[in-house]
Amino acid sequence: MRKRVKGLILCLVLLFALPLPAFAANQVDTMDIQAVIYQDGSMSITQNWSGRFEEGTEVYIPMNSPDYLTISELTVSDQNGSYKTVPDWNIDWSFEEKARKCGVHTTNSGYEICFGISRYGQNSYTIAYQLDNVIGGYSDRDGVNFRFVNDQMNTTPTDVTVQIRLADGLPITDEIADVWGFGFAGQVGFENGSIVARTDNPLRAENHVTVLFNLNKGILSPSRQESGSFEEVRETAFKGSDYDNAGSTGEGVSTLAAIAVTLLSIGLPIGLIIWIRRIKKKRAEKKRERFAEKFGYFRDIPNDGNLSATYALGRTFDLCEDGAILTTGMLRLIQLGCLSPVETQKVGFMGKSKETVSLRLMGIRHDQMNEYDEYLYTVLEGAAGSDATLQAKELERFANKKDRLLRAYIEKHDSAGRAWLNQKHCLKRWNVPAQLSDLTPAGEQELGELMGLKRYLTDFSLVAERGVKEMPIWQELLTYAMLFGIADQVAEQMKELYPALSSELADYSYSMVTAYSYHHLLYSNMKQAEEQRQQEKRSGGGGGFTSFGGGGGSIGGGSGGGTR
Repeated sequence: MRKRVKGLILCLVLLFALPLPAFAANQVDTMDIQAVIYQDGSMSITQNWSGRFEEGTEVYIPMNSPDYLTISELTVSDQNGSYKTVPDWNIDWSFEEKARKCGVHTTNSGYEICFGISRYGQNSYTIAYQLDNVIGGYSDRDGVNFRFVNDQMNTTPTDVTVQIRLADGLPITDEIADVWGFGFAGQVGFENGSIVARTDNPLRAENHVTVLFNLNKGILSPSRQESGSFEEVRETAFKGSDYDNAGSTGEGVSTLAAIAVTLLSIGLPIGLIIWIRRIKKKRAEKKRERFAEKFGYFRDIPNDGNLSATYALGRTFDLCEDGAILTTGMLRLIQLGCLSPVETQKVGFMGKSKETVSLRLMGIRHDQMNEYDEYLYTVLEGAAGSDATLQAKELERFANKKDRLLRAYIEKHDSAGRAWLNQKHCLKRWNVPAQLSDLTPAGEQELGELMGLKRYLTDFSLVAERGVKEMPIWQELLTYAMLFGIADQVAEQMKELYPALSSELADYSYSMVTAYSYHHLLYSNMKQAEEQRQQEKRSGGGGGFTSFGGGGGSIGGGSGGGTR
């Protein structure tokens, strides 16, 4: 067996031996870029690179710069100290001649910032320089479309963060600025008085990091004054982006082609990475399985009966869907008699009858309802017409216009659940999805109950005993099954196991189907409204997801660069 494993490893090594050196010779793990804007529109930029460098003689950053974008005060340092800035950089110098030196090399399209690798191995470089006339003064706004990281680099960074702030300390917020990001998958927005852009995935050759932003007039006094409007700059940058759907079709095709070429050219190394990630994912899944097996089946209500805590913990460990708590809320209102399903038949085209189910509001019951019941019932009252009946079309319109009320209900449960878990000191840190290592011993117990109940409900017909403990709490068990998204199969297993409950289970199943269908209606329209608002916000400059395409007309960086 060991020989087979060794043989497989040897084959894999030989398979990937050729492409790996080109793929992993030089690597930039992180690139942290700080940009400070001054009153006259100039900008100081500090780039911190961290990575491993094993070949070549220098690092170079091509700048595609108009005549007005002059560079000065270039400095470079590494973990061992400062470099000497030389007036005329010669790209043909040897490794030793370039060591601990930096300079500017003039090209046909601008210039290159260059410095010697100086030492092979793990290095951290800090590159700082000043650029004049970066921010342009336009008739409507002051701003710039600036490329911070080039495309077509031969040594691409894994993680990039760009932070832009004003030198006088005035916070940059969405009240005074707009921002968009292009060329990479990630986020751009306003954080702690700055514009911040972050990549979500490692950059490839076709990626770049370009940030378009503007400021209200009067905040700066740019030396560079332009005759046109910033709107014209924005329109140029939007071409080929998903900020502007009308212009994205052609770019989408070329982007897919670029991706296809890239995958073909470096397919084997990427395949190796995917293979390793799958192994890691399987290991994580097996780790969770072993964790669940350690606790076994849990036959009772978990987390001291705190449904909010179960939802919050389930969401954190990816055991239930976002908004699943809305399903249980709808079901509970039906069970309390506050909502009643009403079947109606309508004669449609060609005399065909169509059966629909509506929900009639039966009145609030303060003595039986908790705060979540009352909140949700009040929200649904606002959706019903004068007939006090909730119909599909009414709910669609309501969820689309009042989506924040539904999201507030979901977050109310999530917040309360987190507070309960924090009080019991269940997690060392909050991550979604979380790792088992994030749990304290108390948290392991709470998650063990949750996973044990889900395993128990999934295997219900195999492990439940007829006529015993499950009988008094079968409704609650089905409520949790709804939270996990397995209520249908559990209800069917219960019918087989408890024939005496057949009629009650049939009624309860009908209530569950009604609750789920109306939950789906509310949740899907709520999400659609949220996504529409997010798209409007990001297209309007309020920040959010960046666009892979677009970003044309930028200044600053150009194309190419890395190491040579």
